[in-house]
Amino acid sequence: MRIGLLGGTFDPFHNGHLAAATAAIGCASLDRVIFIPAAQPPHRPPAIASAQQRLDMVRLGTTGDARFAVSEAELKREGPSYTVDTLQEMQRIHPHEEIFVILGWDAARLFSTWHKPDEVRELATIVVVARPRSESPGEEDLEGVGLDKVRTVLCLRATPDISASEIRSAVAGGKPITGKVPPAVERYIASHRLYAG
Repeated sequence: MRIGLLGGTFDPFHNGHLAAATAAIGCASLDRVIFIPAAQPPHRPPAIASAQQRLDMVRLGTTGDARFAVSEAELKREGPSYTVDTLQEMQRIHPHEEIFVILGWDAARLFSTWHKPDEVRELATIVVVARPRSESPGEEDLEGVGLDKVRTVLCLRATPDISASEIRSAVAGGKPITGKVPPAVERYIASHRLYAG
């Protein structure tokens, strides 16, 4: 089985995350994608929603699709949420599966600054998904950020132009977010008054 790992703050979980996972499934012939909410993302500011709320939103947003699963691995682990630690844990859980890490090009560009990037490259194949508003990378771009083009799948399928920060701003401003997040997530945000100004 070929398993993709898609980590993130998911503050909130939105349709861009689902689109990236679906694109990666097509580009890398993945059988399943496991979404992994980060506890303390090393490259991002702290989340606004609590860990439990973010986990709830990911579960609500992926329910009903057998290709998707959710892991609490990083939420249960203390300290920064390093991908190399998650990969080691996932390899213990799935010793016979081929593991992939799914990254948007915005995150992949920072790969050389990651904690133990050489070990990450050894433990998994990287799937780089093109991001809207960002020039699509080529093979030379992958090498420039420390990725091995032989162990990287470049996925240039179009995904919607949605960002979590814009969703939070819209909610704070009383603007609709319909179509940007799964309906169950939209209801959750409203009922918990998340991101309200």
